[in-house]
Amino acid sequence: MQELKVYGHIYPADKAFEEALQNALEGALCDAISSDVPLLERDHDMLRISFEGRYFPEEEVLAVFSRFLLPSHKGKLDVLNMLDWRLTRYLFQEGTLVRREVSLNHVLDYSGF
Repeated sequence: MQELKVYGHIYPADKAFEEALQNALEGALCDAISSDVPLLERDHDMLRISFEGRYFPEEEVLAVFSRFLLPSHKGKLDVLNMLDWRLTRYLFQEGTLVRREVSLNHVLDYSGF
């Protein structure tokens, strides 16, 4: 079983943002099964993160978001900790990063914001 699952996106994102995120993600320990899915993927001006595995460099990734985040950016990052049975959602809007946490038992009731 994967200990962590992380999914997110942010847009619009330029090349410098992408390179900084790629560097921050280098320490991630992905599962072999999920290795065919890119950890960081570009779709036009959107960057997507898809991760399943044992270690995700959350602090490093959030530091990149904090450094590059502008009022024009929109997106979110969901970190599902399967061991602690928690969902942590980071919402990016209007140049701010908002953090919320909820038990996975209530995730279907969780509207986000």
